Amino acid sequence: MLAALAALGVIASTSCELGTITVPKTTPSIVVHAVLNANATTQVILVERTLTGAIPVHDTAFNAADPIVSDGGIPVSGARVEIIDSAGVVQPAVEDLSVSTNGTGAGVYRVALRGGLNRGARYQLHIVTQQGEQVTAFTRVPFPEFASTGALSRTFNRDHDSLVVEWKRAAAARAYALRIESPFGPFFLFTDSLRFSMNGDLRNLFASDLPRVFVPGFRQDVLIAAVDSNFFDYYRTNNDPFTGSGIISRLNGALGMFGSMVTLNSGTLTVVADQTEPIEGRYRVTSATGDATSFISNLTLYVESPPANGAAEATMALSGRYTSVGPNPRTDGLIGRMNGNSVSFAMLANQLAGDTVDVFTGVLNGGVLTGKYKRRTGEVVFAKQ
Repeated sequence: MLAALAALGVIASTSCELGTITVPKTTPSIVVHAVLNANATTQVILVERTLTGAIPVHDTAFNAADPIVSDGGIPVSGARVEIIDSAGVVQPAVEDLSVSTNGTGAGVYRVALRGGLNRGARYQLHIVTQQGEQVTAFTRVPFPEFASTGALSRTFNRDHDSLVVEWKRAAAARAYALRIESPFGPFFLFTDSLRFSMNGDLRNLFASDLPRVFVPGFRQDVLIAAVDSNFFDYYRTNNDPFTGSGIISRLNGALGMFGSMVTLNSGTLTVVADQTEPIEGRYRVTSATGDATSFISNLTLYVESPPANGAAEATMALSGRYTSVGPNPRTDGLIGRMNGNSVSFAMLANQLAGDTVDVFTGVLNGGVLTGKYKRRTGEVVFAKQ
């Protein structure tokens, strides 16, 4: 009993002591993200500071023209940023904010390297902030024997096809990166092999719920690149749930990464699948009222995943693509679900599941799909072709 009371006394005293501890303020560090890309005409360097809570961060929609601020970061503006080649030639970067007409682009620096990026060459990054802080880093650009762009573009039937990609070894490459864009997040991994084989059953280990990488109806970009040690070490420790442990940063005076990459092969897969279910097929608008008349002209639907338990009335996942109305029609992806004869799907922007243009909810009766959009007035009728 006395031991128990003594233990309670220790806990009580410890609890009171913890309640009086003040967490000290941390000193913000500079964070740099830059990848020299041999296939790009302009190199981009992002410079910002770590979040310490001293500066309020506002929740806003992401804007590609203002990536740091719109993503809740603290940009480092007005710095001197330059890239120095192996011959000692200094090429300064220009901050987007200094040439922007709407105040965007803080902390985003661009430099167009004269003569382009030399493969196999060594480059230095040098940054001096307005407070006098200095950052330096080095990278050596991989030097492949052969590189191709667009060679992987083809139609890919998820139910039958497989894809085998091969490439030659690149000098100064630490590893080879494979990236496949998907509406549920990219499939991204490193390999030291010179060959990679995949089929339609490939699962995305880096997305929640392990979705399939290839989604029927979508056009998915595929990239194979040779990367340097800085790129490899930073991203494998930052993103790999299996081997990553802490972030390896080789910047002097900052955190982050200054690396380089060269595209070895790339292309866009137009993903399709066999269409055997009643819902599957191509639909065209036969009538519409209100705002619905100026939105979609046609769409194609696939059953992305059948009901988990095989029951006819269970929910099945849908995917596909839609084409907008207008003189410059745009084709993009859609994802949705069907339960019984009730159908709903979201039309996406840039083929990203988190970027919804509008949502359709309706009923399938025979080959006719009738319903409404969430953000538009009127009714729309699709007929299966």
